[in-house]
Amino acid sequence: MEKEILILQANQEAMSEDIKEIKEALKDIAKAMRTLSALEQKHLDMIQDINRAHNKIADHEGRLRNIEFSTASNLWIERIVWVAVAAIIAVFIKGI
Repeated sequence: MEKEILILQANQEAMSEDIKEIKEALKDIAKAMRTLSALEQKHLDMIQDINRAHNKIADHEGRLRNIEFSTASNLWIERIVWVAVAAIIAVFIKGI
């Protein structure tokens, strides 16, 4: 009977040690989960920031393209005006 009690005590101590190890492992897992959660939130924030930056860049590209087209379409009008001014000056100089 004494032998069985000693075996049970040894088993109980071994189980107690195992439970302590399990508690420590669970604490480590909980810490890792908190860290992972914080990293995941930072990752989501960065994705939103990057998407917002890409949207602003696309908007600026569109606005620049519109300005370039506007400038190109106004450039020929400016050239015609300069040719007309040059022609008027040439006529005026030849007339004198």
